[in-house]
Amino acid sequence: MESVRHNTAIGRLLDWCRAQEATDLHGQADRPYSIRVHGSLSWVPGETFPPPTNQELLDSLRETFSAGACSRIERTNEVDLSFYYGSHRYRANLSKQKGQQSFSFRTVPQQRLKLDDLQLPNSLKQIIAEPRGLVLLTGPTGQGKSTTARALIQEINETQAVRIITVEDPIDYVFEDCLSQFEQREVGIDTASFADGIRNAMRQDPDVIFIGEIPDAASIFAAMQAAETGHLVLTTLHADSVAQAIGRIREFYQSAEQANISSLLARNVHTIICQRLLPNVHGTRTPCLEIMKRDRGIQEAIQANNLHLLTGIIEVSLDQGMHTFDQYLIELLAAAIN
Repeated sequence: MESVRHNTAIGRLLDWCRAQEATDLHGQADRPYSIRVHGSLSWVPGETFPPPTNQELLDSLRETFSAGACSRIERTNEVDLSFYYGSHRYRANLSKQKGQQSFSFRTVPQQRLKLDDLQLPNSLKQIIAEPRGLVLLTGPTGQGKSTTARALIQEINETQAVRIITVEDPIDYVFEDCLSQFEQREVGIDTASFADGIRNAMRQDPDVIFIGEIPDAASIFAAMQAAETGHLVLTTLHADSVAQAIGRIREFYQSAEQANISSLLARNVHTIICQRLLPNVHGTRTPCLEIMKRDRGIQEAIQANNLHLLTGIIEVSLDQGMHTFDQYLIELLAAAIN
């Protein structure tokens, strides 16, 4: 695991970012650094940290990372890795722009965040109480999908004696065994691909499989197979709504295969949680959720690819724990008034 030393150029920059409560830091050659705080992007003042030249950026990375990591960064266009800075963990993407070096760092909170800490409804606990099925956490980039997934897994860890295998690229949060036992595998280091990691996980006696993100058709098919064989599978996917999540999965496949995929999804998708973070009066953000759970109507709509019907089914299924974004937003407003 890579580790950043204190009193280095990047170490001082990360110290400053933490003082600003920044979740993301971006660096580009000959451009000011930028940070993201509570979802909003802003520039780092040049008098605080001057815009780096390409050579300065490369020198700071060489000062920060191991020789092996630097070799990968310099000879390839994109590199994903994780690193520690003190007790804080970060996810990093090192890339090139116009032939010059760039980077994006995102902090990965290591505290044991629970559903209540994240202002998430306790109804989510019912979802992870199920022994099998595919649970999709969806939403645009930067809307807290991974954080919610981590809170759900931590809830399992503290309440169920099960074996949990994660397949990630890279590993973000390092779980500590509580009631559950963890095995965390990183793509490119511990397994060749997401699909290979999922298929092999099924031979390792798991109860729960967490997949960091669904990147391709082979991975989603392996995830559905794992759910169909009796495992609880949690994963994240970029999609703006429940219907779009199903549509995106279908788009991974050729048109001749899509009917079969719809049937697999109809049988195995247990829940889809779509999340957005909305600005609040406190200057932070509050999660707003759309939740779909499989019932007969949902199953038939997915199998027939009548995705336009899903929102209507969700709207009339409040008593089953389902709700649209608009319905949940009304609940949030009512709670704020009271």
